[in-house]
Amino acid sequence: MLCNLQRYATHDGPGIRTVVFLKGCSLSCRWCQNPESCSRSLDLLYDERLCLSGCQRCTRDTTCFKRENTTGAVLIYRDKLTEPEMRLAADACPSGAISLCGEPAEAEQIMKTVLRDKAFYQRSGGGLTISGGEPFMQPKLVLQLLEMARRENIHTAVESCLHVPWHYIEPSVASVDLWLVDLKHTESDKFLEWTNGQLSLIQHNIRRLGEQGANIVFRVPIIPDFNDDEATLRDIVRLAAEHYSQFGGSGEIHFLPYHTYGMHKYHLLGREYLCARQPLERPELLVFAEQQATDCGLTAILRG
Repeated sequence: MLCNLQRYATHDGPGIRTVVFLKGCSLSCRWCQNPESCSRSLDLLYDERLCLSGCQRCTRDTTCFKRENTTGAVLIYRDKLTEPEMRLAADACPSGAISLCGEPAEAEQIMKTVLRDKAFYQRSGGGLTISGGEPFMQPKLVLQLLEMARRENIHTAVESCLHVPWHYIEPSVASVDLWLVDLKHTESDKFLEWTNGQLSLIQHNIRRLGEQGANIVFRVPIIPDFNDDEATLRDIVRLAAEHYSQFGGSGEIHFLPYHTYGMHKYHLLGREYLCARQPLERPELLVFAEQQATDCGLTAILRG
């Protein structure tokens, strides 16, 4: 299932790119800024700021929506929602207060949009980036898109946390020019606590990619109370340097300071936001991280 498609992107690989965001993720990171991409199914978002006072259209054909008497807001019984009811409500809403995230993803249709900008890819050295969620939650679709792009001589990149079985990834390896791989932590218990994931699985897949000569760029989100300390960042940089020393590759490491741009999405989805509510404002920590990378012979890039 497709979450979103972004044209003219410039931060997810070289040049001008089209980024295909697929739904579904195998991690549950507390700080995720794209929570609408986490589930593999259709999601409903409700923005009460756009809701028209007194409108009852979303309540007519389903029992999962009810107009609250005191505040006038719409109450949504999300545990009872079905996909048909979501679509009915979104179609009925005249103001766009109710919207949906997710649509059937067909490789041929997606590539029609990707190919519109082929001339820009050729001039800028850009191409196609497949992201998520975790794209390899849909391994067959990823492989189809990559193979189509390669036949068109379009540069390919995949942005992945690699928290999936290796046999989901392996068929696509030969069709990926660049891997943008999250490197979040080096301590298994902390990683499990904050992401509900197994660090050993990711480490295994990183090694397998290295053995197959994959060109990897490591990306480090710096998250308050999770990895925003010098010891952890030092260990992360050291791990990246060891990988490049053993297997070669880009030698790049990207630092992504924590922000809260996606925090409002949790409210739209009826979920609780469980991470810091202020962006990371510690320039000295970023200076430290960049210096550590430089000392290890890496190229450090700060992504705002």
